[in-house]
Amino acid sequence: MKSLKIVGIGGGTGLPVVLRGLVAENHVDVSAVVTVSDNGGSSGRLRESFGTPAVGDLRNCLVALSGGGPAIGDLFQHRFAAGDVDGHALGNLIITALYQKTGSLRGAVEAASDMLMLHGKVLASTEIPATLCARFADGSVIRGESQLSATDERIEEVWLDPQNPDPGPGVLEAIETADAIVLAPGSLYTSLVPNLLVGGVAESIRRSRAVTILVCNLMTQPGETDGFSASDHLRVLQACLGKDGIDFCIVNVTAEPESGIGYRISGSLPVVADLDEIEMLGVIPVAADIFSSTDNKVRHDPAKLARQIVAIAQGEVQPWGAVRAA
Repeated sequence: MKSLKIVGIGGGTGLPVVLRGLVAENHVDVSAVVTVSDNGGSSGRLRESFGTPAVGDLRNCLVALSGGGPAIGDLFQHRFAAGDVDGHALGNLIITALYQKTGSLRGAVEAASDMLMLHGKVLASTEIPATLCARFADGSVIRGESQLSATDERIEEVWLDPQNPDPGPGVLEAIETADAIVLAPGSLYTSLVPNLLVGGVAESIRRSRAVTILVCNLMTQPGETDGFSASDHLRVLQACLGKDGIDFCIVNVTAEPESGIGYRISGSLPVVADLDEIEMLGVIPVAADIFSSTDNKVRHDPAKLARQIVAIAQGEVQPWGAVRAA
């Protein structure tokens, strides 16, 4: 049986969830295109010190695809709590060291992939240390991903500085030869959209014959997507990719788990599954149970999500209108 080539695009905590599910599926060849524009935390400090793109999201995706057993993955995720390395994840330090030894981010990721015995491929969306910028409804402009949620104003526009940075090696080829492209859940403006602002990426997605699938977030994110429904997420991405750039949108329609109470206190609310609005935007909505019932947080379930993605990629999911008529 021919393997399905599936490319996940994103960063943060959402893309690794997609990767963990897909890597467990039979006959799936997984690649990840990962954002590198973060300027906060350990990644931001290393970026400032060594002039590298951000490596934290790359680390999380490498660990998600690791075939070397949980011990080495846990070691990469170990975060120091004292001294000069306080706050740094060991994997970030290792990737930065490999960057210095190999002379490129691609070389560093490939070396880390060998160490972790990767089942799949991780690709930085760009090797340029680009800065994410945003303009808000009140006209103010903020530079730096970590500052985007610091205002209550609605985000009107985001861009990278420098604009349209060159894509990382292998990124456009992976997209153009994929059977399915998955726009992963996570922070809409800071984990997903920055990848689409890299030179050639949006055009390659539009040109690809792959089916393109948006996995909608379960919860809104304070400072980024306050009050957003599923169709609001979709509209932001259609502004990047065009009306025909996305084919399917997977939306959770099961009840919010009790652990969501903590999210509501912090200002995060369940994303409204406005399936009819999605359909009016020319995208096929897929109503599904995709949240994790075993986690104490509101998270997508990797296995449930992977089954939905593979079913769509194989043409086994009915259009929403047909489901309603039945």
